[in-house]
Amino acid sequence: MRFMHSLPLLRLLAALPLAGVTCATPVAEPDGDCLPDPAVNCGVDGFPAESMSLTGYSCTGTARPDDDSTFIDGIPQGIVCADRPASADGTRHYCCTTFTTECSYDPTAICDQEDDYGYLCHGPNRPEAVNPAISCNQGVRRDILVNYCCSGTERAANCTASDAIGCASGMSGWICPQGTQPTAQDLGANKSRADLYYLLCPVPTPAPNPAYETLCCYVPALVPAGGTCVQSMNVPDCAPGRFGMACYGTDKPDDDYPRLHCPDPGVSGVSAAGYPATLYCCDFAR
Repeated sequence: MRFMHSLPLLRLLAALPLAGVTCATPVAEPDGDCLPDPAVNCGVDGFPAESMSLTGYSCTGTARPDDDSTFIDGIPQGIVCADRPASADGTRHYCCTTFTTECSYDPTAICDQEDDYGYLCHGPNRPEAVNPAISCNQGVRRDILVNYCCSGTERAANCTASDAIGCASGMSGWICPQGTQPTAQDLGANKSRADLYYLLCPVPTPAPNPAYETLCCYVPALVPAGGTCVQSMNVPDCAPGRFGMACYGTDKPDDDYPRLHCPDPGVSGVSAAGYPATLYCCDFAR
């Protein structure tokens, strides 16, 4: 049973300038074969593979079971596969959905982690929602499609949610290693919200343990169409607990995020990504 790339899909993916998941040059046609392999253990947390609609594959060369992903009327179509440890002879193993999903394997994705690989999904269809054996990062949205970098290895949580911090109503408390912020994989059972709702976090407050910081984060809806304000932790003189924001357009942070109040006029500067922007220091409206 041979799985082939869809050449129209490769051409489309290679042409998409997607933020966060960088596009590469056209991908070579894969070699090798993938065959169903019932010896691959695809059980998760004690549940058998069949109950989660997963099946195992073994592959040689560079072939993957999800190589035949495609698009129909602009909607990705394909199976979602979690990689498993390879055999000593180099044979690679996967646990894949037994049904077609609205996600497509993205052979052009360049991910931060060397062994991660990309998927392109429609709307709220995170890869974990269809394949519990996979773990993915915060999705990067582009219109109705969202890009992910994923792995069959469970991602360790970076930050820990905490109700003991004493955050205002409408905010969630987090304890994070110094210099980090909560992301999608830290949402645990709520990570399905990660691509529809984004954590907007203030300048962190030092925790009793100096290796950690605490944050009270606001969970707003997506920035409205035309909104240009993004979080920035490098706004000068923005005190812990206040929200540093960088706006690329004429709107202010409280135009995009109604629960923010920005009493001070904006100042010219650069965003955390290094682009010219108007910087604000804002408060959460209780």
